[in-house]
Amino acid sequence: MPRTKTIAELSAELAAKQKLLTKRQAKRTGLAKQLDAIDRQIAALRGDGRRGPRKARAKPASRRKMPKNVKPLIEYVREALADAKDGMRVKDIMTAVQKAGYKTNSRDFYGVVATAVREGGFQKISRGVYKLGAAGKPARKGARKTGRKKASPKA
Repeated sequence: MPRTKTIAELSAELAAKQKLLTKRQAKRTGLAKQLDAIDRQIAALRGDGRRGPRKARAKPASRRKMPKNVKPLIEYVREALADAKDGMRVKDIMTAVQKAGYKTNSRDFYGVVATAVREGGFQKISRGVYKLGAAGKPARKGARKTGRKKASPKA
């Protein structure tokens, strides 16, 4: 069993630790002053007035560059579908558009083409197969009929 210390022994030990702490803090303050003096000398030699080591600047967030296309996507789709009398699948339209020179950075270009075909007014033949509308022009947007009746005005 460890020997218990008296209050006088504990007090002496605490005083010794307090004295050591005071010495270490004084030494730290002196070293900080020396380091500050060295930083000022470095800044003077550099001639730019900065202190301490040079910090690297954070790089600005890089922006993805948009590819420059001559025509909008819908025009490329229209040209691809002009040659196909029986219609084309969205995947085939996508490859034809890219072969025609349309540039994209899209990760989901299939989805972009599918949306363009669906909302561009092209005629849907079957699931995933589309062809040009009447007279080679797609129907205008919002021309589809809904099953709802118009509300009658209240009198």
